[in-house]
Amino acid sequence: MGIFMERDCHQVVPLRGRLNKIIGQLQGVGRMIEENRDCPEILHTLSAVHSALRGLEAKLLEDHLRHCVCEAAAKPDQLERRLEEMIALYKRRLA
Repeated sequence: MGIFMERDCHQVVPLRGRLNKIIGQLQGVGRMIEENRDCPEILHTLSAVHSALRGLEAKLLEDHLRHCVCEAAAKPDQLERRLEEMIALYKRRLA
């Protein structure tokens, strides 16, 4: 879909850190299941995974709005595509 933004190193490192944390949490859930841990404990950890994913999603959305959409505002031909992109993302998120 659309126009791509290159991320600077200072943008990639925190995103990658968040992602690595989520991966570690999911691996932990796998170990908990293999160890036959109590369901509430596993569910609590899964809740933390969901929260971390929402945080990553929010950060990516914020970056997209601050950088991609704002940059496109200076270029009317790109702005319409960015707005359509945001509308599609919003509709998919609500589905």
